[in-house]
Amino acid sequence: MSKVKVRFFDDEVLEGEARDLDLDEPDFILEIQDASGLENSELAWIPLTAVKFVELPETEPESHTKKVAIRFLDGEVLRGWVGGEVVRHRYGVALHLHPEKPNGDGSGNGNGSAKGNGSSGSLRLAIPFSAIKALFYVREFDGRVEEDKGVPSEAYLARRTMAPLLDVLEEMDMLSRLHRGGLLTDAEYQSKRAQLLEVL
Repeated sequence: MSKVKVRFFDDEVLEGEARDLDLDEPDFILEIQDASGLENSELAWIPLTAVKFVELPETEPESHTKKVAIRFLDGEVLRGWVGGEVVRHRYGVALHLHPEKPNGDGSGNGNGSAKGNGSSGSLRLAIPFSAIKALFYVREFDGRVEEDKGVPSEAYLARRTMAPLLDVLEEMDMLSRLHRGGLLTDAEYQSKRAQLLEVL
């Protein structure tokens, strides 16, 4: 297991040890770490479709040469230099990003959303495809002043509310995987399955 920081679309952040985090699978288990003792949950089963991105443990950063702009479905754009290979998986991409600073020198974060935990300011990110519009390779970063760059849209929420059947089918698949993995008893599985079927 590895320590990660999970950021959701409502800006909630959960930190903990990720169990079986694999972008070739649709979900993962997070053992929640809460030093304050205020968090009531100990374990979270997280579908990738609920995740904006996951910050992975820092490794030795590679040289960053390619400029990218990652456009999320909620309207946010994360800009920076990507180093090494962008690894494509079934449900998302993994990459090493050196975020753009507001002054454009590339030594930090451009929008305050993703803060690196390494001294270099670099980030290792796992980003679900369901979270982004596209990852653009760009010649130059957007030079417009902040108020002219547009505001976040409600496209993500609109898309999610338009596909309830797909959500139910996805959750059914995840329940089956949890049951097969021994994380749900037969009774728990049947109960949760019945609740999902009531939605249909």
